[in-house]
Amino acid sequence: MTSLEREVANYMVATGDQSAEAIQAADQVVKTINATSIQDNLLRLIQSMGEYLTNEDDFVRAKGIHCHQASITAPAVSVLVDFYCERLSENTNVSNLMDGLVALTEFDKFSAANAVVVTKKLFEHVEVQRFPQVTRNTTFRVFENLLDRHVAALKTINDEFVSGFTHAVDGEKDPRNLMCAFKLIRTIIEKFDISTYVEDLFEVTFCYFPITFKPPPDDPYGITSDDLKSSLRQCIAATSHFAKFAVPLIMEKLSSTSGSAKKDSMETLEACAPVYGATSLIPHIDDIFDALKVEVFHATDQTLEDTSLATIKSVVAALATGVSNASGDPTEKALKPLITECVANLKDPELKNSKPSSLILRAIASASDPAFHYAAEPVIPMMLRFHRETDLATRKKAILDVILEYLEASRTLYGSAENDLDAMEQDFISPLVDYKDRFFAMFESALLASNEYNGLRLAGLNGLRLMVLVKNYLSPNEVGIAIQSFNKVLMNEQDEELRAAALNALCTISKFNGKFIVEQTIPALIKQLPDTATQQSTIGYHQTLYTLRMLSPEPLIFKSTVSVLIKKFDDVCEKDTDVAYPHAILATLLEILKSKAESGHKDIGSYIDIFNSTLVTKAIEASLDSKRSQTILSERILETIALILINVFHELDSTSQKTHLDRAFNLFIHGDLSALKISSSTPFVPLETSSSDAQKSTTYLFSAIVNTCRKEVTYPVESLENFIDRLVNLALGTNHHGQLTSLVRIVGSLINKWKDNASMTAYVQKASGQLEALITKRDTNSASALCIYLWITKALIMRAHPKGYAFTDNIIGWCNDPSFNGQAPQGFDILISDDSLALNKLSYCTMTILYKQRFFSHCLPKLVNGFRTSNTDVKHNYLIALSYLLKNVPKQILLNELPPVSIKD
Repeated sequence: MTSLEREVANYMVATGDQSAEAIQAADQVVKTINATSIQDNLLRLIQSMGEYLTNEDDFVRAKGIHCHQASITAPAVSVLVDFYCERLSENTNVSNLMDGLVALTEFDKFSAANAVVVTKKLFEHVEVQRFPQVTRNTTFRVFENLLDRHVAALKTINDEFVSGFTHAVDGEKDPRNLMCAFKLIRTIIEKFDISTYVEDLFEVTFCYFPITFKPPPDDPYGITSDDLKSSLRQCIAATSHFAKFAVPLIMEKLSSTSGSAKKDSMETLEACAPVYGATSLIPHIDDIFDALKVEVFHATDQTLEDTSLATIKSVVAALATGVSNASGDPTEKALKPLITECVANLKDPELKNSKPSSLILRAIASASDPAFHYAAEPVIPMMLRFHRETDLATRKKAILDVILEYLEASRTLYGSAENDLDAMEQDFISPLVDYKDRFFAMFESALLASNEYNGLRLAGLNGLRLMVLVKNYLSPNEVGIAIQSFNKVLMNEQDEELRAAALNALCTISKFNGKFIVEQTIPALIKQLPDTATQQSTIGYHQTLYTLRMLSPEPLIFKSTVSVLIKKFDDVCEKDTDVAYPHAILATLLEILKSKAESGHKDIGSYIDIFNSTLVTKAIEASLDSKRSQTILSERILETIALILINVFHELDSTSQKTHLDRAFNLFIHGDLSALKISSSTPFVPLETSSSDAQKSTTYLFSAIVNTCRKEVTYPVESLENFIDRLVNLALGTNHHGQLTSLVRIVGSLINKWKDNASMTAYVQKASGQLEALITKRDTNSASALCIYLWITKALIMRAHPKGYAFTDNIIGWCNDPSFNGQAPQGFDILISDDSLALNKLSYCTMTILYKQRFFSHCLPKLVNGFRTSNTDVKHNYLIALSYLLKNVPKQILLNELPPVSIKD
């Protein structure tokens, strides 16, 4: 080993590249290089670094490059450049030389002068397309480095570079290399003056159009046909210099019988039109429109039709860039034949060509303000006249459908009320403003004509919806009238299609204009809800609640909805003993909260006080006074209130959670009712064995708060061990199922979030021994003890604690005992299922990655073996446990873990 190789090795084994050892080793490398012949030493350095610079490990390769750069000065780089360039004429060495040039061109000390030298020598000596794919790809990487770092220097040899690169890329066929080449072509078009070599550059680019590449089934590179098409399309659309060559050739491809080539041609024309401009398009405009309209009038493929319409819009928008001359506006002249044909087709709106004609006119109108005027002026007055002259419902619908397309175009071009992006300047006003009153009357009349068929009514509804959505089209009063029409549908119509359309319209409006929804729709819906489940109404309460659920997530609307829904819930509880209806009201509130959470709304946590002062307060008042309605204390309703509290409490920060947790302890542990402003001669002691069943049932609410605390929130207890002991003893002694399930969830949550692992392990060890003794004793407390044991086991499994798996083995062993009456195998549903009230993502629990997979792998062989070796009378226990195991693990785990099934004849 030479001294240089030794110093390189010292650097590579040193820690990092900034440690004292690494810096010292790098300095020694530099001194060794400069000691004698620099050129010879540089070559030795490259040889000694070879294995590191080409290493597959990114860290090793990066460190090798750093050493290389730290060791080489600017003069040394120039020496290496000259050395590499002198040998480029030796074809057998080009592949290795290109690897070296990739590294050199990434050096900070690689200068602009070096870039020019390398570029010229590459063009002079290397026939790129004569080499294998790997070498060609490396050459393109050299060009990429040069363009990324030294484009200013390369522009000093502009013509030479453009010409040389054009020659280098000519004939390339490999998809990987083409992706690189297309990227480089776009950079050259953007950065260089290509005017001298436009045709050459165009030919080496357009020759690939249309792309017909299909990746092999086992393609390891992940390059798709769409990737290549998109990249090539960006090249063709990169400069208007290509227009005179590209447009005629694209037109040829448009007549292709291949759907893929036709679609590619239309998408390319769509991308090119804004760049090429009116001057390049107008000479071909009749042919362009003839080719595109065929795909609309004789549509056999929805994708081709949509692409054709998008291309028409793009071309028409480009025409607006043309300059008017003595012969008139070029846009009007270019569009006149196509518009005339479409207008002729619309003279009988019920015929088959009416719909495609209206779609084409919509595409035209969406493109520019002048185009909208040209497309609307001959059509809208004609449609209004036709509508006035007919009483035939089907003809009226066809007329309204045409007008709907113009409203869609107006929304696209002049702005949507729900989104200001891409709207035209406010100086432009939609030509449809002049027809607003007529449109409104037509659409409203169609919608409210209950004796007409649904097609016409839906057209009327969609018309009003679009009029509301077009920016600044209707006055606030007119918007309110439109919303009233939608409300009437929801209040009175039983047809699901009409109701869905009206609800969709209101949901869209609610996102940008909730004022009218709050003032009109919500009160009307609440008023429509019956007082009891048995009260007859046109629209069932399920439908009305669903409508409220869909409309209410927006913050402004929810603020109004939450209070009136709670008020309705209270009223129903007083009048109706059936749990289903009041439960449905609370379930609606819960679903709204979930929807708000999915949308990322930040106002959810602010409702904690409202729910405490209403739902929680009402539940506790009912538990203290049996004369009050006890409906709210049903298990279904209390569980839903708990879920509401969980969803709201989850959104609070640690400080707010701590405040409300302390209040919950004061209320449920100490019986302090003052925070809820409840006065009662009956003490509130839900966690005492002597308390009433009504009070015990409210433990659901205490559990919801305790279980959803963030891990950093501290519990207001002197000893966590003593508090859990109290809960365990209470769970063992209670005869109330709801209280038992609430208490065991609290125990599981506290153990799962216990920060001190050592003290938690010690406590679990002690508690488990006591519980196991009770479980195996098989007396009246055994079932409760096993329930507690299961939740402790679940808490430990989720945090990957070894005790969790030890306890699981005990539970598997109890499956072999017939005296457990199936409780042990059914416990696997608790162990592995996702519980909605505790130990889930909303509860901030400790949940290790892939805990279900580890649990599955641990249990599966033991349960299978238990089934095989057990007596007949308990075999079903293992099957029950397996069924819960299979039901609650992700499908992918089953595919990975279960053996394949072999089917033999």
